Amino acid sequence: MKSIAYILALVLTATAGDCTAQTVFVSNEKDNTLSVIDAARLEVTQTIPVGKRPRGITLNRDATKLYICASDDNRIEVYDTATLKKTGDLPSGLDPEQFFLAGDDRHLYIANEENNVVTVLDVQSRQVVAQIDVGVEPEGMAVSPDGTLAVHTSETTNMVHRIHTSTHELIDNTLVDQRPRHAEFTEDGKQLWVSSEIGGTVAVIDVARREVVKTISFAVKGGKGPRAACRD
Repeated sequence: MKSIAYILALVLTATAGDCTAQTVFVSNEKDNTLSVIDAARLEVTQTIPVGKRPRGITLNRDATKLYICASDDNRIEVYDTATLKKTGDLPSGLDPEQFFLAGDDRHLYIANEENNVVTVLDVQSRQVVAQIDVGVEPEGMAVSPDGTLAVHTSETTNMVHRIHTSTHELIDNTLVDQRPRHAEFTEDGKQLWVSSEIGGTVAVIDVARREVVKTISFAVKGGKGPRAACRD
């Protein structure tokens, strides 16, 4: 059995006539591979070698391209989803962890954990548009549905940082619980949900008010509460 310390999965749905087939892509950080899973049969159909320490993965809008953060190779790898062949590499900045492809299908926002910046990459021109200094250990990334706001979570600073997508300026910070890892906007863009690994909570942030309006706790009854954990 493969040793997998950290995985990220994406589901590709392809429709033919009245039938729907789903393919799940999983990045395997420990053995530098991508698993391709048939969701209907729950079977691994292919295992593809990729760059070192693959972390974040995402698809473009029409699901023809798969982007992978090869963290230890300091690059973004691009694969054709039809052939599962690598089609190229993109610059990423140092140690890309997570990323988010904006709704324009062009601008990729990359969290560079090692040097505490967010890199904005134009995937069409293959050029870095901006690098923005942010909190310590950036991890989660998200872009608002209207494309005006990018956010990232900093694991050590315990904050959500807001970036204006037009000016690439850091405009605001919101304190959340310990070690925030993932951020997700609601479909209407009015709320941002942020999970905190050590805090054991999800913060629900009102985007307009820029404040946490609810905290959902996942503490186990009778447990001793969250404890410090080693860095991934």
